[in-house]
Amino acid sequence: MSYSIDFNFGSGDTMYLTHSLHPYPAKFPPQLPHAIIKKFAHKQATILDPFCGSGTTLVEARLLGCNAIGVDVNGLSSLLSKVKATPLSEKELVQIKSFLDLIANEDFQWKMKRPTIKVKEIDGLEHWFQHNVAEELTHILNLISKLDDVNVRDFLKIVLSSIIVRVSNQESDTRFAAKNKNIPANFTFGLFLTRANEYLTRIAEYSHKVNGDGYLKLLNADSRNLQMLNNESVDIVITSPPYANTYDYYLYHKFRKRWLDLDVHFAQYNEIGSRREYSSLKKPAEQWTVDLKKCFSEMYRLIKKNGLAFIVIGDSVIKKELIKIDEVITDFMPEIGFEICNIISSDLSEHSRIFNPTFAQKNKKEHLIILKKKFNNV
Repeated sequence: MSYSIDFNFGSGDTMYLTHSLHPYPAKFPPQLPHAIIKKFAHKQATILDPFCGSGTTLVEARLLGCNAIGVDVNGLSSLLSKVKATPLSEKELVQIKSFLDLIANEDFQWKMKRPTIKVKEIDGLEHWFQHNVAEELTHILNLISKLDDVNVRDFLKIVLSSIIVRVSNQESDTRFAAKNKNIPANFTFGLFLTRANEYLTRIAEYSHKVNGDGYLKLLNADSRNLQMLNNESVDIVITSPPYANTYDYYLYHKFRKRWLDLDVHFAQYNEIGSRREYSSLKKPAEQWTVDLKKCFSEMYRLIKKNGLAFIVIGDSVIKKELIKIDEVITDFMPEIGFEICNIISSDLSEHSRIFNPTFAQKNKKEHLIILKKKFNNV
């Protein structure tokens, strides 16, 4: 078998079906897990992504009739991945449409006479949110909480989450600074309705393409310790660990999680490879190797004999030192037990998934590392 796959997808559409749901930085193109599953997975194989992020791998696994398991330390990622990869029934789609009709009516009523409501209390509310925005977010959340169907509630929570940075005083998804945006009254209602109708079309299209075979499992957990999953229960791993010292996912999603009552600190204190670790706390580069070893050891335990792992990961700079991550992983892989079948590399600057142009500088490369669990290893 040729352990090779196309690692460059040019300008292909990366936003089809539910892949466009919710802003999320540094997503890899869905064409990559799709191509891997088509070439290397059997029907109803179990695909694991231990850093599932926005759920790209899980969506493609379910579209191709495979079981999908996603793990992420970020509770918002777990919820987002669940929503993106869960097909909805016709009854649930109708319930969402009815809810949007309700919000449209509320929007009209609030334009006629704006009520006084008790705003949800969250840390940093007055600094980061205008009062009119907080009122509208609170009202939408209160209405969502009254719905019985958990899939419908979760879908609508993700719609709300998708607009929170836009209507907050946070400058953007990749810049955590306060900025006065002068959001007018009822803007939040209107944006929620626009985004919800767009996402409803996407989730309906996705739901009609996924058959009833296979299952989806999401875990909000630390990928260094996945004891809740059984030994040799996974056929293929497709994942992209964080690129060290590059981003703080917990930070830029902080207010989304506060509005949705998701834990902020679990991700903050357990997110590996974060800028917080290596720029703020000044941890040594060796810590990145220690954490990766633990993650790869768990992958090795979970993958069946002769199973494969496809790892997309990029070089990084820690304390002004370029970390060539393909060399780091190659050095410790004999200790883990995987056989390295192939490493396909390209310049980071060529990949559209990079969210900050400065990150692609300094001769950094992005690598697709293909590993195989040796049959004769215990």
